[in-house]
Amino acid sequence: MKRQSVFPGVLFIGIGLFYLIQTLNLPFSAQITNWQIILILIGIAMIIQGLIAKEGHMLFPGTLLLGLGLHLYFINKLSIWPDTWGMYALILGAAYLITYYKTKKTGLVPGLILLAIAIIELLYTGLEIWLASTFSFIGEFWPIVFIVLGIYLVTKKK
Repeated sequence: MKRQSVFPGVLFIGIGLFYLIQTLNLPFSAQITNWQIILILIGIAMIIQGLIAKEGHMLFPGTLLLGLGLHLYFINKLSIWPDTWGMYALILGAAYLITYYKTKKTGLVPGLILLAIAIIELLYTGLEIWLASTFSFIGEFWPIVFIVLGIYLVTKKK
């Protein structure tokens, strides 16, 4: 017997709590009733669905939404929170790794690569300057690399 989907139930609980906090006008309600919290709630609901109902395909988008919601929330709240492209690579890498951890199928290599890139970018502030100076000769032709890589991946035999 397949498990019932818990995603709608968890989502309704989260949205109900969100609006209940808004309605009760609690002292801290202004800080936690914004659109980033909706992303966090949907992400948590998807992660719970993926873990409880053993639906690994829900973990990737759930982790992405949770990570983006947390990142966008803390950008405005904490002055030390990094606001660079490395955070997006970190969130995407974490989504791949969490999905791989649960499903043991795919995502390990891209997750590790994105995690390494994120750590380098977040810890090495001169990386952007180095990348700009090293790859300045490519100019406007860098998308061709992605096109060629995409054609190779589509046409290679499995």
